[in-house]
Amino acid sequence: MDNGREIFWDRDDLTHRLKRIEGQVRGIQTMVLEEKSCQAVLIQVAAIEGAIKQISRIVSACSVAERVTSIVDRHEHSEAIRKAIKELINNG
Repeated sequence: MDNGREIFWDRDDLTHRLKRIEGQVRGIQTMVLEEKSCQAVLIQVAAIEGAIKQISRIVSACSVAERVTSIVDRHEHSEAIRKAIKELINNG
């Protein structure tokens, strides 16, 4: 829970992914300064795009989970539903 709400992503995993992207962006800056080939730069850009798409999927799933959780909080099985949502997100 953070600020009274449940978080549905793995903070360490997401932070690691973001730091990796940050490093890839710095790497592209170096490649540009060193005048590497456009093809080599494009390969790195594609890798960053893929990583950002994965982060987008994780955060989108979290958004859906937050909405569903707010709906089911009044349900008697809300804890079981919360656990199922977390499992889907963490394994999906």
